[in-house]
Amino acid sequence: MNQFMLFLLNANVEERLFAMDAQTFRQLIPHLFNFIPLAIFITFILYKPVRNLLNERAARIARDLDEAETARTSANELKAQYEQRLKDIELERSIILDDARKLATERRNREIAEVKEEIAAMKTRAQLEIAAELAYVKEQVEQSIVDISTAMAGKLLTTTINAKAHSRLFDEAMAELEETIFKPAATL
Repeated sequence: MNQFMLFLLNANVEERLFAMDAQTFRQLIPHLFNFIPLAIFITFILYKPVRNLLNERAARIARDLDEAETARTSANELKAQYEQRLKDIELERSIILDDARKLATERRNREIAEVKEEIAAMKTRAQLEIAAELAYVKEQVEQSIVDISTAMAGKLLTTTINAKAHSRLFDEAMAELEETIFKPAATL
């Protein structure tokens, strides 16, 4: 090494190494000898800690990415569970609505049947009442006819029968008969 330095120091000005003159090269040599140990020292003291710091940071970022992926997977599972629950709720809602519709239809049909039975019973009662009223009216008409006939017969017997009197008595009897027949029918 000493020979190399002597060679470099004794180098001719004409001879240039790396396109530098001898004086510049001589000034550069001590700097190189200072720089090399300093570079080695900095490499061991600073490079390794910085590299370790960067490796830790990379590991922390990878860990955060893994946690984010785990959280995303968990969120997707929760979302799937939520959507499944919504589907289950919708299915349950439709079942409940169907049951309610069936119950309402059954209740409506039952009430309609009850109303029809009541209407039939009312109709039967009304027909019975009408039949009884008709029987009563017929009885009254028959009684009136009998009464009128008896009265007519009495009048006929008491008076002499001539054609004019007979016609007048007949008209009076018919008028009374009409009054008696149509008067109870009008009150119905």
